[in-house]
Amino acid sequence: MVDEMLQRMAVTVSVITRHAKGCKDRKKGSDWKKCNCRKAILVYEGGGSGKNRRISAKTRSWEKAEKAAQEIRDSFDPDKVELKRLRAAKEREQKSIVDAVALYIADLIARLGDNGTVAMARSLFGHVDPESKAIVKNGRLFDWLDKLPATERPTYIADFSPALVTAWRSAWDFQSDLTTSNRWTMVKGFFRFCESQGWIEDTPTRKLKAPSVRKGNRTAIFSDDQFAKILEAVVLYDPENTPEATRKAWRQRLATFVHLLRWSGMAIVDAALFRPDSVDAEGVLRYRRKKSGELAVVPLPQHLLQMLAEVPLERDSVGADQPFRSKRIALGSDSRKWEHRLTNLFALAGIEEVRTPMGTLRKPHPHMLRDTFAIWFLRKGTSVHTVSKMLGHANTKTTEKAYLPWVKELEQAHVADARRALGEDYAK
Repeated sequence: MVDEMLQRMAVTVSVITRHAKGCKDRKKGSDWKKCNCRKAILVYEGGGSGKNRRISAKTRSWEKAEKAAQEIRDSFDPDKVELKRLRAAKEREQKSIVDAVALYIADLIARLGDNGTVAMARSLFGHVDPESKAIVKNGRLFDWLDKLPATERPTYIADFSPALVTAWRSAWDFQSDLTTSNRWTMVKGFFRFCESQGWIEDTPTRKLKAPSVRKGNRTAIFSDDQFAKILEAVVLYDPENTPEATRKAWRQRLATFVHLLRWSGMAIVDAALFRPDSVDAEGVLRYRRKKSGELAVVPLPQHLLQMLAEVPLERDSVGADQPFRSKRIALGSDSRKWEHRLTNLFALAGIEEVRTPMGTLRKPHPHMLRDTFAIWFLRKGTSVHTVSKMLGHANTKTTEKAYLPWVKELEQAHVADARRALGEDYAK
């Protein structure tokens, strides 16, 4: 049909081979397809030889040159030109997956700040530069997309179907069912955001069931005996290939950092950011959590205040104003550095696993010192509201959810005290 139209218009578009001087197939003519010489496209629009055009096909492949020639033929077909225009307009209206991820994370930062939730989102979806829209680092989403065949890989956020989302979720390999559930909640939030922006008509997660989560509390804490073993292991920790200035201050710094986590309830990233001026004259620590931006207020014990006042610096420490930070490395690397040290310390202490209230076993982790802090105070009869404030939780519901067995334990103790009081009163 197109060829007939072109003939009526006296327009022809054909591919030719521009043989090099040394080509062995030179004598076979410009219609020869099989040699590796450059290809060109001849366009004749009628009206005499002056209307002939020769365009470089910018390829040595006859097949690729034919595709380029077909595009030129299509440009003379008004129906195909209009169809191409409509497709281009539709594509401009659609939002690419890369753009959607970049804008979603930008929205998170605008609402929450560049905190731990944002870091979690980047790990799940990917880190996209908001200006250039270049993928700085693949998250689980872009890692999975890269493994799909080109013909199956979606380009636009509207290309995601429930089946495609299910396939991506099936590829997750989180070690915890709770982590899987939390990430699924974030995926649903992402697609709801896309729906609110008008990029998709309906979120593909709406009718998908949430991953099952085993009931029970996963919080694990160190016993007093285990914490004592951790402190004893500080003396055994003798790192190799460490600068002399760092080695000299090693044990005192490590012990101070362990006590800081245990008696302040700080997460490891917040402890790495600790500043002496965040402690007032009364020994009260006030800081905003890196993860949520919430204010935490903690009265520190005297022994920790003394240790913090005397903590020595390493060779590459930032300085006395941030004694646990290192020069030339990012905050995330600082946190990983301390996490690596504490992981080795737990191994030296012989602590290979810690049991949760639901009976499962977990490998020891620095965050368990924060949990130990919280539960120690709950067991001492401290109110949930006070513990929540010291942890920097936005509300007590977060504290109750994280430490439910111990909150119940505390509640049962209060009920028992009340009943004893009632019993004594009735006896009188």
